[in-house]
Amino acid sequence: MPLRIVYVSTLAPDVSEDDIAALVDKAAAFNRAHGITGVLALEDRRMCQILEGPDAAVAALFRSIGRDPRHSGVTEIVNVPINAVTFEDWGMVRRRMIDMVVSAFALG
Repeated sequence: MPLRIVYVSTLAPDVSEDDIAALVDKAAAFNRAHGITGVLALEDRRMCQILEGPDAAVAALFRSIGRDPRHSGVTEIVNVPINAVTFEDWGMVRRRMIDMVVSAFALG
């Protein structure tokens, strides 16, 4: 059964906009290869991400994210099994924070 994990974190001060763009591109390729979909939203240094996909793959990715020095304060908000992924073939996309909030309410 697929798994959804939603978390928030704070980006390190030295993470640039170019770093973020490279991270999203790399994550999109990795996620597609592992059946993971999701969305990433940023506002200032705050980040919120929704990850969905095969439970073992999503759980392993979240553990890796928790060890990533590019951000701190990784806080899991949601960890639930789901019947189907919401973001289809997105791999990983970046959206505005307000769009993330709207998506979160739509999932509810």
